[in-house]
Amino acid sequence: MVEKEQTLNPESDYEQKRQQMILELARMLHDRWRKRRRTTTGFEPRIKITTDQDWIKAHNDQTEVDIANTSFDELPVDWQRENIVSAEVALSKIEDALYLLHDRWLDRNFESATPEQKIQYSRLPNGEKEEDIQILYAAIDLISRHNSQE
Repeated sequence: MVEKEQTLNPESDYEQKRQQMILELARMLHDRWRKRRRTTTGFEPRIKITTDQDWIKAHNDQTEVDIANTSFDELPVDWQRENIVSAEVALSKIEDALYLLHDRWLDRNFESATPEQKIQYSRLPNGEKEEDIQILYAAIDLISRHNSQE
């Protein structure tokens, strides 16, 4: 029996990686929100109503969930969704900014750019991407420091 050659689909690989990053960021957002509610015995409760029928069934027909004392992975899907949407928006805007940084850099430096730099941001080698990412980190750090001084 001859095994079929497995072909890589960069678009689906990228989408799979992006979905993993969205879930990871959604978990982080929930954990950061919960951290602000920490008490000596847990977290200050935040009771919400859920319409997630699977969750309700798994919790003895209970429709209330304490989202502060529940990890992201244990939340009903309707309460996971808020963090997922926020993560999608944040990652999308960061990707937009990275593309824009690279495009504007190319506008200014096209003549001196190497052939590997004259490609779309998504196809850049990781080392080249890292330079743009560091610019965003610095900008976010600056904004954060200025906001904390207000």
